[in-house]
Amino acid sequence: MKVTIIGCGNAGMVHAAKLIERHVPVCLLKTSTATQTDFFGSMLEVGGFNVMDETQQGKHFFAKPDLITRDVEQAVSFADIIMVMTTTSQHEHVAHLIAPYVRDGQIIVLVPGYMGSLIFKKYITKKVLYSEWETTAYNGRIVDQLYVHVTFYNPRNAISVLPVAETEHVLSIFSKMFDNTRYTRRHILESAIHNPNMIVHPIGILFSASRIEHSGGEFWMYKEAFTESVIHVIHAFDRQKNKVLEAFGCEPLNYFEAAKWRNEEDLSIDAMEVFKSFSNAANKGPSSIHHRYLTEDVPMGLGLYTSIGRVAGVDTSIADSIITLASALIQKDLRSEARSIEYLLGKEHVTPQDITLAIAQ
Repeated sequence: MKVTIIGCGNAGMVHAAKLIERHVPVCLLKTSTATQTDFFGSMLEVGGFNVMDETQQGKHFFAKPDLITRDVEQAVSFADIIMVMTTTSQHEHVAHLIAPYVRDGQIIVLVPGYMGSLIFKKYITKKVLYSEWETTAYNGRIVDQLYVHVTFYNPRNAISVLPVAETEHVLSIFSKMFDNTRYTRRHILESAIHNPNMIVHPIGILFSASRIEHSGGEFWMYKEAFTESVIHVIHAFDRQKNKVLEAFGCEPLNYFEAAKWRNEEDLSIDAMEVFKSFSNAANKGPSSIHHRYLTEDVPMGLGLYTSIGRVAGVDTSIADSIITLASALIQKDLRSEARSIEYLLGKEHVTPQDITLAIAQ
């Protein structure tokens, strides 16, 4: 099957590299001029990019996509599968761009999702399937104008599908493209709430804001931020988060156990040891509090989560406090920008039954 990746940033390029390595036909579509324009220009000139894969003992290869373009119609027409790997705040923009060209039978994948499928359904009338991932299958970054480093992979990558009845069909496709993608969540709401970024990114910046501003770029969030007292906050968040999950038929899951399940082959290892190991291998940053860890994960993740909690009648006061303090930190009303469940469903008054129906079909 042919795959178009929308978004030529770190995540998009890493997943393009892994697909090309497996001889999957790939188109790269760039829809913005905000970032990585030099890389995109260089890639156009030479027809591809270099890859160094640290997950395979530093394997080097040249990845040559079948198509590199800014032409939306051309890119959407190319694809059987459209992987949207922009920031989630761009979902509405991307849905509007691609809607005229989407055809019946395509699969649209949102990485990560934050229930963005419901935004795409507002614009797209064709009979398509949606898949949402709580995180990426691989991590890595663009390191210069022609080089992409693959630095880490998740041994287990879980996906959800809309409509739920098509879950096994979609999983059978992605499990052939990515060896670690053999697991599912019940529905897109579970994927959204299991997104680890929603928890650790805002908490990590919130409790390290002065350190980030003072460090002059020499800050390593995963190594520095998550001391014992900050981990207490994550546990408190977890207790409330699990009540929301239970309200929609999902099993409770501790953040650190979920991280171990994603990040570690050997599940017998203690979850906190896995988290420490991951932290020690993580990249430096962020260098500013004005970062997507707040500007994206607070309104798109926490805003969505708290709106669902209100509908379910569940206490989300930890997340509500984080939204308030994060807004004060960057002097921006992140709550007013929130991706609320009311907005996603187009209803002023949403019931739990409305949500249950929307995430199933």
